[in-house]
Amino acid sequence: MLDAKPTPLQAKKLVEVKDLRMYFPIHTGLLRRHTGDVKAVDGLSFDIFEGETLGLVGESGCGKSTVGRALLRLYELTSGSVTIDGEDIAKLSPEALRKKRPIMQMVFQDPQACLNPRMTVAAIIAEPLDEHTKLSADEKLEKVYALMDAVGLNRAFANRYPHAFSGGQRQRIGIARALALNPKFIVCDEPIAALDVSIQAQVVNLLEDLQEKLGLTYLFISHDLSMVRHIADRVAVMYLGRIAELSPREPLYAEPLHPYAKALLSAVPDPDPQTEATRQRIILQGDVPSPSNPPKGCNFCTRCPEVIAICREVKPELAEVRPGRFVACHLVKPENNSATGPTGKAEAKEHNQQGEPKP
Repeated sequence: MLDAKPTPLQAKKLVEVKDLRMYFPIHTGLLRRHTGDVKAVDGLSFDIFEGETLGLVGESGCGKSTVGRALLRLYELTSGSVTIDGEDIAKLSPEALRKKRPIMQMVFQDPQACLNPRMTVAAIIAEPLDEHTKLSADEKLEKVYALMDAVGLNRAFANRYPHAFSGGQRQRIGIARALALNPKFIVCDEPIAALDVSIQAQVVNLLEDLQEKLGLTYLFISHDLSMVRHIADRVAVMYLGRIAELSPREPLYAEPLHPYAKALLSAVPDPDPQTEATRQRIILQGDVPSPSNPPKGCNFCTRCPEVIAICREVKPELAEVRPGRFVACHLVKPENNSATGPTGKAEAKEHNQQGEPKP
């Protein structure tokens, strides 16, 4: 099937994130004094274009899920801005934010924990309609049936409770609920992590079909690098609260530039036995530093096999080193023509990927 998605130069920016920070305070002692912060997200900037899927990958604890929740303001941002469809949600009042909710929704990681066990499927899917619309009971029921059809659930299941369903079916219920208000942007927070391998492909194919039919835009958070390669248009690699590399899918998987991206992608198994036999794993030494006390320079300097002196002193900015490819690494130098790209300065301006602040 041909990919009819527009390129970034043709598409409109739906989500613009600038210098996003999410710090969680640490209180210690009998008087619970504020003695530090867990820097879960520490200065992220990126865009998501209409109709595209941005994959967000990284180790456990790097801040991926925190980014997803912060983008929908399920957490109050420490600083930075998140502009969705022309409005900075970080500055919206509670009432204005509530009116904004219909265009931005979330599919959660655990399909069992995110569904109320005391509500029927019909009631769960209809709950957003109860909160944000004035549809009659019959109109809501018809909408619920249409959503169940869209995600592949039998209408006869409408009066059953979540415990009667498999993990894949529960996730379909969660997807139907997310679609109830016709959103433009959906954060998929590891939607397949809790599912059997045989079910994961079905859920991802469903997300792709819905994106094609409804023109949805996704932030797809996942540990599964093979699945991210299947669904994402661009991929952001995170490490310890910051973006290490942001690139289009195929160039990243063919030739990762950041040392951490190289190590991460070296762990992806290859279905070709001959290629798999010659695959060279990059084994990182040491443990991930604490986000409450990150290294002085580059966050990855304590584990990087290619570390040099400047890495331990100066935090690298996220900069464009190839057309459309952004890397935060002192070792990766921009190509001579990468500042403007193949179409001139307009490309760099259109991508508008902001670098992280200088130390």
